[in-house]
Amino acid sequence: MRLGAVLYVYKGEWGLPSIDFECLRVLCLIKFTRCPVVIETNSNPLRSGAGKLPYLQIGDEKFVGYRQIKKLLDKEGYAINHELRQKDRHLSECFANWVFTKLHVYHNYYLYGEPNNFDITRALYAKRTPFPFNFYYPSTYQKDAHDVISVMGGFDIDDKLENHNVEYITNEAKKCINVLSKRLGRNLWFFGDKYSEFDAIVFSYLAILFKITLPTNPIQNHIKGCPNLVNFINRISRDIFKKEAFNSINTSKDNASPNDPMLTATERKFLESEKKTKILAGIGAVVAMSSFAALKIFYKKFSSSNDHYDGGIHYDDDDIDEDDMD
Repeated sequence: MRLGAVLYVYKGEWGLPSIDFECLRVLCLIKFTRCPVVIETNSNPLRSGAGKLPYLQIGDEKFVGYRQIKKLLDKEGYAINHELRQKDRHLSECFANWVFTKLHVYHNYYLYGEPNNFDITRALYAKRTPFPFNFYYPSTYQKDAHDVISVMGGFDIDDKLENHNVEYITNEAKKCINVLSKRLGRNLWFFGDKYSEFDAIVFSYLAILFKITLPTNPIQNHIKGCPNLVNFINRISRDIFKKEAFNSINTSKDNASPNDPMLTATERKFLESEKKTKILAGIGAVVAMSSFAALKIFYKKFSSSNDHYDGGIHYDDDDIDEDDMD
């Protein structure tokens, strides 16, 4: 790769390197092939020239979107499928197209089409888009999803919710998950011990759908029921994206709320237990201070009633030291 290459992507969440499917699968291309590229997450999508992320910049040249970036990487000697046999390369492309027909409409609907979910998705993109474009730009994803859902899902997201044929797209997505789980088996990658473009695409879809916290996401529990796919997601997140992983929720901060919609189930459980611990500690502190005050009053009265006894130990009020009480 030519010197000075910088990849601009959306910052991640939930322990992932990016919140965006397109950005995530480009990051997989970069990391799987160990292409020497600087990754920049403080990015303005309007600077790409197409109003979208990701884009790769080398000097004054810009390569926007997955296809352009992949084509450049292939040309520069970082082809993601180069270690696969010719037969498996064709299979990788066929499987990728099939997964696209099954998961892409589900991904677009539940992230950008479902009204309650889009409030959260909008906030995720808005936080990663500079002012004042953050008020407008996230809605462009909903507009794009409108076309995807009408063609691939067969309904209009502007219709009433009861007219949204979500059962069909959800069932198709679940069937796809089952096939993927069976295909992966106990392998590290879908084609044995060699990574492929197909692995990058599957990870990018499943990682977001599995990790994101939404009011409605029926496929999330279905993925949880496939331990090998969960291990696949977690292994790539942990081993390949360890440095790029990001989580905006810091569970050690006092201002983090268990009700925050961006929290994962694990983080929410941790914060709830931490809150209980703090409450118990507070009660303990109050009891301790009350006990100390009571003991101080007791010693004061006791010393006053024994002033006539020469052989006893006499305590003045000022002589009581907190360290002695401990």
